[in-house]
Amino acid sequence: MAEANQDVPEAVTCSNPACRVAQTGKCVEGLGLSDCSHYGRRPDDTADALTEEEEAPQVEGIQIAGADTLTPEEASQLLRAGSARVIAVIGPSDAGKTSLIASLYDLYQGGQVAGTEYARSRTLHAFERTCHDARAACRRGTPHSNRTPLGEVRFYHLDLGGGPAADGLALIIGDRAGEDYRNATDDCSTVGGFQEVRRADSITVLVDGERLLNSGKRHNARSDTLLILRALVDGGAIESGQRLALVLTKLDAVLASESGNRAEAFFTSILDKVHETFGDYFSEISDFRVAASPKNDQARRGSGVAELLSFWLQPRPPVVTVPRAVPEFERAYARLIVIEG
Repeated sequence: MAEANQDVPEAVTCSNPACRVAQTGKCVEGLGLSDCSHYGRRPDDTADALTEEEEAPQVEGIQIAGADTLTPEEASQLLRAGSARVIAVIGPSDAGKTSLIASLYDLYQGGQVAGTEYARSRTLHAFERTCHDARAACRRGTPHSNRTPLGEVRFYHLDLGGGPAADGLALIIGDRAGEDYRNATDDCSTVGGFQEVRRADSITVLVDGERLLNSGKRHNARSDTLLILRALVDGGAIESGQRLALVLTKLDAVLASESGNRAEAFFTSILDKVHETFGDYFSEISDFRVAASPKNDQARRGSGVAELLSFWLQPRPPVVTVPRAVPEFERAYARLIVIEG
C-alpha cells in the first residue's frame, strides 16, 4: 500500500464525493489520476469544472408544427395560402358530427375518396384522437366518439389532390359543440361569432336518425333543425351563395329498425320544410344519408360520406348582384337644383 501512495501528492483532493483517492491513491472510476477531470478539485469546484472551451455546444431548437385542431387564425392562414373549401358541420349533441369528421379521415386510409387523394394534414393528431374510440384498437364494444367541448370553434384540415380537387385543395371543417348551436336558438345574436358558418362554402346540418325512429323525439328533431337554421338566418350568419346539405345520420340504425320507413318519410318532410322556409337563402339544398360509424352490419363504415364530400368540394357559385340604378343626375348639386326648381 505504501508503494501505491508514493505518487500521491500530500494535499489530495477530488470533487467527486464518492472518491477515496486520499486514502487509496486510486480513482473511484478506475481512471489514471492524470486522466480524471475531478482529481485535484474541491467539491465546490464542480459547477466551474467546464471551461468556456469545454462547454457543451448549444444546439438550436427546431420548432415542430403542432398537429392539433386549428384556431380560427390558423385556419385563416390556410385560406390565404391557396384554394380551399370551408365546411360548417352543424347539429345538436349526439347527432353524429364528430363521427362524420372522423370517418372522412378514416376513409382516406384506404385510398381515394370521391376521386380525390389525401395529400397532407395539419391536424393529424386531432384526427387520430377523434378516430381512436371508433376503432377496434380502443377495445370498446361499440364505436364511440368523444363530444366536442363547449367554447370556441376549432378546425380540422385536409389537403386533397386529384379529381375535383384538381392540383390541390384545402378542406377546412369547422367543429363546434352542438350545445353552442342549440343555445343560439334562444338568442340568435350569438351567431355573430360563428365564424365557421359565415365563412363556409357549404353548411351541413345533421338530423339524428335514431331520434327519428322514436315517435316521441322525431318532432323535436325537426324543431331543432328548423330553429337552428332560423337562428343562423335571423342572426345574419348566412352569406349569399352558400350551399346547404341536410344529412340523415346513423343510417345503419334506420335500416335495422322496423320504423325505418317512417323515419325516412319524416326526414323527407323535414327536407321539404327546409326547402319551403329557407330555399331563398341558399343557392342549393341537397339531402344525404350517412352511416359514419355504424353499430351494426346494415351499412359499412363511412356509407354516404364520399357523396357528401363531392358536394363539399363543389365551388360556391358566383354571387349574383343586382346592378345599382344610376341616378339621372350624378351630382347631388344637380339634383338639388331640380328639386328647388
